[in-house]
Amino acid sequence: MIEIDTKDLEIGMFVAHLDRSWLETSFMFQGFRIENDKQIEELRRFCKTVKIDEEQSVQTLSFTAFKSSGEKDDSHATTEHARHDAAHGVKKSFVEDLAIASETYEHATVSLNKVLNNFRLNNYIAMPEIKSCVQDVVSSVMRNHNTLVLLSNLRSNRKDTVAHSINSCIFSSLFGRYLGLSHEQLTQLSIAALLHDVGEAKVPKAILDKCNHGLTGEEKILMELHPQYGAEMLGKIPEISAEVIEITYSHHEKVDGTGYPRGLKGSEISLLSKIIAIVDSYEKISNSADPNAQISCSDALKSIYAMRDTVLDAELVESFIKCLGIYPVGSIVHLNNGSTGIVIGVKSDKHLLPTVMVIRDNTGEIRHPPQIINLDRFRDHEGKPLLFINKVIQPHTVDIDLGEYIVKELGVKTASATKLL
Repeated sequence: MIEIDTKDLEIGMFVAHLDRSWLETSFMFQGFRIENDKQIEELRRFCKTVKIDEEQSVQTLSFTAFKSSGEKDDSHATTEHARHDAAHGVKKSFVEDLAIASETYEHATVSLNKVLNNFRLNNYIAMPEIKSCVQDVVSSVMRNHNTLVLLSNLRSNRKDTVAHSINSCIFSSLFGRYLGLSHEQLTQLSIAALLHDVGEAKVPKAILDKCNHGLTGEEKILMELHPQYGAEMLGKIPEISAEVIEITYSHHEKVDGTGYPRGLKGSEISLLSKIIAIVDSYEKISNSADPNAQISCSDALKSIYAMRDTVLDAELVESFIKCLGIYPVGSIVHLNNGSTGIVIGVKSDKHLLPTVMVIRDNTGEIRHPPQIINLDRFRDHEGKPLLFINKVIQPHTVDIDLGEYIVKELGVKTASATKLL
């Protein structure tokens, strides 16, 4: 983090902290990358100084001029010392961001459980709770989406409507932001992501527990009625928008017209419904309830890509893949030095060289504690990468409960360690 005067702000800098409370400003989200001069003007209007996160800023920017003389003198240190200091800073920042994201995830889990339990009893959705969940998730995505996406991959391996809904909200917020949706569209999309499977409350639990495998013809018909049930139930609540109801009704429609419950196709399906369909499919594929059936995030994206033009909108699928990157956060990878790690951070301009948490060394031994490295920092004198990803591996082959591992090694409570109600 570097503290600078707001008169020195530039487009591309990531503003992490202000010299006052965020609530005292006009900014909706805590932490953002400056995209235009208007944002710079607003920052100057409210603040004298801000703290900039170099890691999340555009990489072409130079921050040398803003560092103290003591920091400048460090440029004469050895490469290994510089890397050690950088790695320490990355790890500290990661642990802090993960702790904040974990609180967000846990709060959303408790709130959504409460909302859905109340809905089952009274057929009523408490919108203040839902909006609070959405605001927390969206703000966390804006601040540092990497840690929240990572948590979505560390949850307990069982089918759970609440976990699926929260994870869908995380990915929808991330994708909606990438697509440049308006604040209103992003809000409606995120609310719909939390509520899109609410109709499952009217489907017998025995059918839900089959996870769509081995359903009889009659059971399949009942299961495919859950979007209609959800739309009808939400339609009775005045605070729920027509857009959210439509998304709930249409999230299982397919662009080729073979979906359910209405057999809509192409342009008959709304943009936000198409987005939820992609996110819903990706989340279910990448987070199977069966640990042995789980596949890598990269393979999940390949499955999504195979659905383009039939099940899912082709253009949106390609955008979704670009949004998550070649090695999505949560991917388990082998590095060229023989070590194994999990991708914990990806920058839009550095997809091939993400930040990785090394959990096994090149002998196969589990690291205590894990080593966090930004692959982009390991280059030779010609700028060629020294450390890079050789291949992605399947999650079940690692034989480590990553949620428990992070709790033990980093002291951060993760989603998989959160007891669901």
